[in-house]
Amino acid sequence: MGKSINSVENIPMADKSKQFTATYGTASDDDDENSCMGAFITFFSYLLVFLTFPLSIWGCIKVVQEYERAVIFRLGRLRSGGAKGPGLFFIVPCIDNYRCVDLRTGAFDVPPQEILTRDSVTV
Repeated sequence: MGKSINSVENIPMADKSKQFTATYGTASDDDDENSCMGAFITFFSYLLVFLTFPLSIWGCIKVVQEYERAVIFRLGRLRSGGAKGPGLFFIVPCIDNYRCVDLRTGAFDVPPQEILTRDSVTV
């Protein structure tokens, strides 16, 4: 049979570990990359929300309109799951930040401009 160029079976075992994996465009947080301090801050924040539950629930639940999406950052890094919305979503007030992105098309008036023709006449 003929050799397949794209086949992984034909690559020797030593070369399989050297395969290129693209890492660009992966701005999501991975659980295995979180530091010890990040886990401690997250645990402390959840504990604080639990202890002050009746009052803190108003700061934890956010609403995004139909034409908006919320991008959530945890400790400055993009949280996995993509943009949230429309509807309700939950954030931890001490460690999560969110930005609302408006999906509506913006329209505005452009003032008319005068142009010159080849014979230097303004139109």
